[in-house]
Amino acid sequence: MWMGTAVNADFSENRQPANNRLIIKSGGRVIFVPIDEINWIQAHANYIRLHLFQGESHLFRQQISKIAAQLDSTRFIRIHRSFIVNVSRIRELQPCNSGEFIVLLQDGKELPCSRTYRRALQGLYRLATRRQSMC
Repeated sequence: MWMGTAVNADFSENRQPANNRLIIKSGGRVIFVPIDEINWIQAHANYIRLHLFQGESHLFRQQISKIAAQLDSTRFIRIHRSFIVNVSRIRELQPCNSGEFIVLLQDGKELPCSRTYRRALQGLYRLATRRQSMC
């Protein structure tokens, strides 16, 4: 009972505390999810599913735009209206129709990147290209 009160009183749902964890309510439980364990995030209407490093996932009520605002934009980028990806989990970008990309993750998962969000991905590989040319 005390923990439920503390979570409700001191932490709004899904607020990111200083120690890089998300605190979520999923399936009647309060779960502390380390940010580093998130591979990608998928929107399901007014819900979000966090897909974690070891194949585990959690569904909870939140809008994808709100979770995107809470995450570090240097570590997570939105690639589609329904997807946010952990930059460190991207293995490859495959170009496809009309300037869109398929984002291939290290675990083999393929996610679409729409034209609306492709500039974020282009920024990633332009930055990497600049760093390589400086060496």
